[in-house]
Order: sequence, then C-alpha cells, then structure tokens
Amino acid sequence: MRHEVQESLLADALEAGAITEGIRSATATVVQALASDGAKVVVCTCSTLGGVAEAVPVSDCVVMRIDRPMAEQAVASGRRILVLAALRSTFQPTVALLRQTASDASRSIDVAEVLCGRAWRLFEAGDYPGYAGEIARTIEATALPGDLVLLAQASMAPAAELVRHLEIPVLSSSQSGVDAAVSRYRSRTQHDAV
Repeated sequence: MRHEVQESLLADALEAGAITEGIRSATATVVQALASDGAKVVVCTCSTLGGVAEAVPVSDCVVMRIDRPMAEQAVASGRRILVLAALRSTFQPTVALLRQTASDASRSIDVAEVLCGRAWRLFEAGDYPGYAGEIARTIEATALPGDLVLLAQASMAPAAELVRHLEIPVLSSSQSGVDAAVSRYRSRTQHDAV
C-alpha cells in the first residue's frame, strides 16, 4: 500500500475555480505513474478531483474515486440526499456523481446542497475537532427526519459520530470507499493469479 499526496492539484483547482486542462493533465500524470509503478488499484480520495482521476486511461489497474460507493448507497436509499461540503468546489463533482449514479440506476433523486463555510478555515488551521464540530452543528441545523446526509469530503467523516443521536443516516466515503478498494484489489489479484 502506498499513500501519494498531491496537495498542489487541489490548490490549483481551488485557485482556478474549475478543473483546467493543466489540472487534468497533471492528475493523469500522477495516476499513470502510480499504475506504471505496479499499482493494481488507485483510489483518489479528493472529491474535487475524483472524476478526473477515474477518467485517466490506464491498463492493468483499476482507478476509482473514493466517493462512488457512497453515492451508490445514497441513491439506493430513496431518501432526500443532503450533501454537505466544506468547499464549494466539491458540490459540482459530488452532485454530478449522484445524478449519474441515479441515471444509471433509473432512479430519481432529491438533492440539497449545504455549505459548511466556516468549517474549512478550521481544517486549514489544524483544528480538526473544531472542523468536525462545525460540520455536526450544520447537520443538526439543516437535516430533517427522513433525510440522508452525505458528507462530500472524506475529511468530514469524524462529524458522523457527533450526530449519531439524531438517528439520521450519515454517509462518509471513507469506510465504503476503502471496502470497495479492497474488494477490487482482491478481485484484481485473483484475476491475475488465474
């Protein structure tokens, strides 16, 4: 297992306000290098760049975005999906993934976006408990009974524990994404052994 961090890709996307051709190219270079180094599965944990990473053509390697399994679970729930994000740039790729997943499953979905604007400043300052607390307060103030809350960024996962008392399902990409990556890795290595 190898963990590759490319902070500049997200920083460039935030600065540009969009995914530019340069960001696509740089992401492709990173993914292709990982595949060339022998990776069987590459998991992009950045919600903003996940779709870009998945679109990179590589052979003998599965490339997935960590939030795809969570989106599939949210769409299958049949509930209104309350998408929470600490960065505005996360909404477009996350909602697009939800809509594509719903279309593929021939389902209609009701999606509402909620920005946790103060939370990201806390994250950048290294105040991770404050970050999780701000997200939890936003969930408490906006989620309705019957909703499903989707935490659009993997870094938001700790907030789910803080709102367990609400008895509203809160999905984070961390666990479902890792489970899917492990499953794909096992499938891939079993296929290679045959």
